[in-house]
Amino acid sequence: MGSGIALLLPLSGQFSATAEAVRDGFMSQYFADGAHPPLKLYDVGTTADGARAAYARALAEGAGVVVGPLTREGVASLAGLNSTVPVLGLNYLDANTALSGRFYQFGLAPEDEARAAARLALAQNQRRALALVPDSEWGTRTLAAFDAALRAGGGQVLRVQRYAQGVNDQSKLIAELMGVADSEERHRAMTLVLGAKSEFESQRRADVDLVFLGARAQDARLLVPQLRFNRAGDLPIYTTALVYDGQSNADLAGLRFCDQPWMIETGEARAAQRNAVASLPSAKASPRLFALGRDAYALSTGLLHGSLRVGDGLDGASGRLEWQDRSVIGRQLDCVQMAADGLRPLNP
Repeated sequence: MGSGIALLLPLSGQFSATAEAVRDGFMSQYFADGAHPPLKLYDVGTTADGARAAYARALAEGAGVVVGPLTREGVASLAGLNSTVPVLGLNYLDANTALSGRFYQFGLAPEDEARAAARLALAQNQRRALALVPDSEWGTRTLAAFDAALRAGGGQVLRVQRYAQGVNDQSKLIAELMGVADSEERHRAMTLVLGAKSEFESQRRADVDLVFLGARAQDARLLVPQLRFNRAGDLPIYTTALVYDGQSNADLAGLRFCDQPWMIETGEARAAQRNAVASLPSAKASPRLFALGRDAYALSTGLLHGSLRVGDGLDGASGRLEWQDRSVIGRQLDCVQMAADGLRPLNP
């Protein structure tokens, strides 16, 4: 078996910027490791054939471990190969995908953030949720993960509304989600029966502990005020890391989310690591992918030397890494609450 690392990434084509961020994070850890093994980079392009060709070339040139590819298609193209060396794919595949015995999955899944948010809510004894998510594949995936984790802890999502991204006024949809529309309809019916107007203040449904919001930062800035207008102001709002772009926002104060340590950890050691790479454009433009690259290097050296075992953990930049089963390396995340002047740690 070879003694070096082969890093397979789509460095040309539509995913090149994403790949460069992962590469730069990987290299930052590689050069920080004084005992680093030999390393070769391979451009897999944008096709499954390109990934397989780069993999074959890497083995022929003496790779002892293969890291990558990055896209789901690329990772899937290597998953079923009977590899003679460990392969660390940088994405997650469907649960029913056939895998070889030396194939491992590691990546940034939004489902990790949704599950962490659900566990945080359960730790606060908040079990009954309303969900507002985008009408998209991402919204469907995060909602499914949040719902499954909440149900596993005895909770449930009582109602879901899906919104169209980029539409400013979602007040009707949110009023229906919060039960405000039902409250107003009951008042209109009572007015007809009594034949006289009466003082009225709309109420939200009373059987709710929290709201789960799936949103980008720009959508959240539109949706959160509308949620609060529709009587959600006294409810905790949980979301995912997509809402946080590295800067706190007064409009989003109070939102709770779980993210990787590279983004939200404030200790001196982590701050020093971020400062050391602050001049790299990719570290600024795509910090989470940069952190993925850093952790991919740490995992690759463990696989290369045979020092990783099922059940092992590693404090990484993208989370607390846990080798959960035969093939999946998952992440545990830190949780915070956004404030106008920064982030407040929350302990799940």
